[in-house]
Amino acid sequence: MNWGSAFNSQGGKSAGNLKPGLTGIKHHYTMLYARKETAMEKLKLGISSCLLGHKVRYDGGHKYDSWLVETLGQYADYVPVCPEAGCGMSIPREALRLVGTKDDYRLITVKTGIDYTDQMLNYSAETIARLRQEQLCGYVFKSKSPSSGMERVKVYPLHGGAAGKTGVGIWAREFMRAFPLLPVEEEGRLHDPALRENFIERIFIMQRWWDMINSKPKAGDLVKFHTIHKYLIMAHSPQHYRELGKLVATVKQLPIKEVLDCYLELFDDGLQTQRHTQ
Repeated sequence: MNWGSAFNSQGGKSAGNLKPGLTGIKHHYTMLYARKETAMEKLKLGISSCLLGHKVRYDGGHKYDSWLVETLGQYADYVPVCPEAGCGMSIPREALRLVGTKDDYRLITVKTGIDYTDQMLNYSAETIARLRQEQLCGYVFKSKSPSSGMERVKVYPLHGGAAGKTGVGIWAREFMRAFPLLPVEEEGRLHDPALRENFIERIFIMQRWWDMINSKPKAGDLVKFHTIHKYLIMAHSPQHYRELGKLVATVKQLPIKEVLDCYLELFDDGLQTQRHTQ
């Protein structure tokens, strides 16, 4: 597809202007399918629709991100989500913001003060139920959005005053609660090479995990998964590597599902640890 002609020039800063990290993506993709005889499948990633160039923003525009579409998009099938349009708001529409305190805030229109919180929560519950069937490997949110920002979203005091960057978008919050172990990022944070590499690493490992889960794994399959990734987890955290080894050693004594759930939680926590250096 010719993305330049498919969408107009509206949009913002793009991670494509930075070092793309294509070599790292190819490395993980090759590792994923090196032993497979089947055709290479793309990762399935959720994403804010506007980042793909869909004109769904409050002003009728988009936030096309060339790195996500043209680089990572070579290896990913995206599942686009626009929670504001999805929950029934028009395009264009009045801008929204979070209003309240850092621990208790609502999704309110800027000028007319209409509260869309409950509407967004209902939409979130329905969409999360649908996405559970997708076996997503990760999700990319739109930064700063009152619906989709995953951190540091502005929250305005109810009775006026300066906003604090203490909120999480309503949709992003509900999604991350529902999928606590799924790799998630914002397009803005993916400008950082270290964060981008960690996200790439985690989404490809999640695909390998889904491949194992779909094969109805036995004890030996988890041992094999652990063996393949032991040097990777050791590079991130020797402590996590030791704890995972002890867990794998119990795989024949405990229910396999219980061990798998504990393994994934500990493994993902280790991957988010800064790489260990001597």
